[in-house]
Amino acid sequence: MFCYQCEMSAKDGCGFKGQKMGTCGKDENLARLQDTMIFGLKGLSAYRYHADEMNMNVKEVDDVMAETLYFTLTNSNFNFDQHIAQLMKVGNAGVKVMDILSNAHTNNFGIPTPVKVSQNKAEGKGILVSGHNLVMLKKLLEDTEGKGINIYTHSEMLPAHGYPELKKFKHLKGNIGKSWFDQTKLFEDWNGTIILNTNCIVPPKKKSTYVDRLYVTSIVGIEGAKLIKDYDFTEVINQTLELPDVDNFNDETSLITGHHYKTILSLAPQILDAIKTGKIKHFFVIAGCDAPGKAGNYFRDLAESLPNDTVIITSSCGKFRFNDIDFGLVPGTGIPRYLDLGQCNDSNGAVEIALAVSNALGVPVNDLPVSIVLSWMEQKAVIILLALFSLGIKNIYVGPKVPEFFNEDILNFLVENFNLHATGNAKEDLKNMLS
Repeated sequence: MFCYQCEMSAKDGCGFKGQKMGTCGKDENLARLQDTMIFGLKGLSAYRYHADEMNMNVKEVDDVMAETLYFTLTNSNFNFDQHIAQLMKVGNAGVKVMDILSNAHTNNFGIPTPVKVSQNKAEGKGILVSGHNLVMLKKLLEDTEGKGINIYTHSEMLPAHGYPELKKFKHLKGNIGKSWFDQTKLFEDWNGTIILNTNCIVPPKKKSTYVDRLYVTSIVGIEGAKLIKDYDFTEVINQTLELPDVDNFNDETSLITGHHYKTILSLAPQILDAIKTGKIKHFFVIAGCDAPGKAGNYFRDLAESLPNDTVIITSSCGKFRFNDIDFGLVPGTGIPRYLDLGQCNDSNGAVEIALAVSNALGVPVNDLPVSIVLSWMEQKAVIILLALFSLGIKNIYVGPKVPEFFNEDILNFLVENFNLHATGNAKEDLKNMLS
């Protein structure tokens, strides 16, 4: 075992006698809070990268990242309250960077509008794109226009279909597959080329046959995959044209996306009227990063159990647990019961909608009929959770498990100060939320 604080091994003995190995004078709580900072910065840096690529001003975010890394230096700070304050700074930077990135996307690609997207139906020569990078997707669409190649999205790229400047390309055809962790089987079945442009990668199995058709961009790396530099798609285009047509995806289903918060706010008068007249009784923000396993079915069970006078607001890849369900309209209104805000970085939209309703009704956000349920998987989910905490949002449910770097003391603090809940039985949790 190795103590990362004083850089000594267990054999040599921790440099701070009497302390639990690995904490080095900082008790376990402080060490875990610093872990949370680092994980939050990973998500923050991902959003910052995409915003910077579109020439947005990210200095405020960079300053928080630098200060937080400085804060985690060995033997610099042993104050619990200051650790919490620094985490709130990271969360606030998360709010800012999601706003910056959201504006960058709408400035460059237009404000999304609701659209029905073909699901698991493909034909002709095809490139499947997985990840989050919309800048890369637009460049690919431009370079493949008129070449007889169709472009399909996977997982977090689904919301791309709602942006006017992207959906105008007629060869952006549809979505294939669901959440990120279906990659190994999906990519085996897909006989065209594949581009992974950000995180959420499942390493190919040793006997995988698709690696020679796999391309990556930026920091993404997979042994055997080809790196696309400076968005030069020449090689992937040539290989796509040489491969046989994609012919084993023939479903007739569809998914809905494109409910960006700026589009939803245009419905504010109808939404407020529906709330005041009792046609909408509750909003459920069911979002987050999905993880493999049956435990994630909780989110589908919850969504299926919701009464017709409730509205689901979602984002991120967690929506693939239930986005195949037709939730219809709120009875007596033209308001959809299912609103897909977009990618994980569009999670700020739920807050924007809540704040707008709060201001219009003169009711504090935490007193609104809104329940937030987040599926937890990796770093980007941490920055979203910290962002919500920094805004003072309470009563959040997290599951199917809580982050492993939260111990009992930290969880007790979050329960006491933010009324954080761990998910349990979907129907029992629903009763508590509606009450």
